[in-house]
Amino acid sequence: MDWRRTGQSNLGLIGMRPARDSASVGNERFNIRAAAADDIKEMSGVLERAGLSSSKPELLEFSLASSGTQMFVGCQDGRVVAVAGSVRFGRTGWLGNVAVDDDLRGQGLGAAMSQTAVDGLHQAGVETVLLTATDLGRPIYERLGFTDEDVSYGIWEQRWAPVLDSDRPALASAPALVRPGQIDAVITQDAEATGEDRRGYLVPFADRTWVPAAPGQAGYWLALPWGGGPVIAADPESARPLITDMIRTSPGSRLAFPELNTRGADLAASLGFHLSRRVRRMRTGPPVPGYRPAVIYNVFSLAAG
Repeated sequence: MDWRRTGQSNLGLIGMRPARDSASVGNERFNIRAAAADDIKEMSGVLERAGLSSSKPELLEFSLASSGTQMFVGCQDGRVVAVAGSVRFGRTGWLGNVAVDDDLRGQGLGAAMSQTAVDGLHQAGVETVLLTATDLGRPIYERLGFTDEDVSYGIWEQRWAPVLDSDRPALASAPALVRPGQIDAVITQDAEATGEDRRGYLVPFADRTWVPAAPGQAGYWLALPWGGGPVIAADPESARPLITDMIRTSPGSRLAFPELNTRGADLAASLGFHLSRRVRRMRTGPPVPGYRPAVIYNVFSLAAG
């Protein structure tokens, strides 16, 4: 399945909320508006300069094609200088991919971009807005009404490569692609882990979703075209073959998952990953019922959970 053919443009949805023709931030004036396909190159540059992995053009293309995603750009003199995005999963949503060019930071543009994206989520009926924040970003989001959920996500980088071939006998068999119709079981597992209905982000990649083949194991890995991908698993034994195959097919991938998943930390360390930094989960609105961080071994992205 090709998500480029199945995704619906989000421009109509964003168009429900008029773009802000101009915003006064400090002593500067900016135009904050819905992003368009022609903005992808400049958006990628802003995100890359901010050090965000979401800068890959194919990921931005997917975001613009997804009906549940809203992307905004902040422009100065016709040039894109800031980006913010959000994704909607029914009554929950995520704010992320907030970036501002270095020379314009500290003037409130990031807060203005964030508020624009949050307003779009609320207009679409979202009750709970989630995000992951660095220590630097937390005060900004607190001023926007977000509260800390006392949950940290560890970001793990691979320091050394395990000898993966030696793992094969212990794994019994490699993961298997989901069969037609099996994506519904994956959606159920995902909802039981996240408390959210993320089918809009899972169905477009049904033909890139893998499950453990060994009896008694349960979980899935969605192999995103740009690398990595979410991993949900019942236990470390189920997660291990999925993450191992991710390492094989997507070298250089990192892992990001809630630190409440302590068994996930042990597994990551055994596969050559080390904890490099942390971000905090924050929200506005009621808590998400059914959130089970102990079975999340890798997020879809830090901007979408």
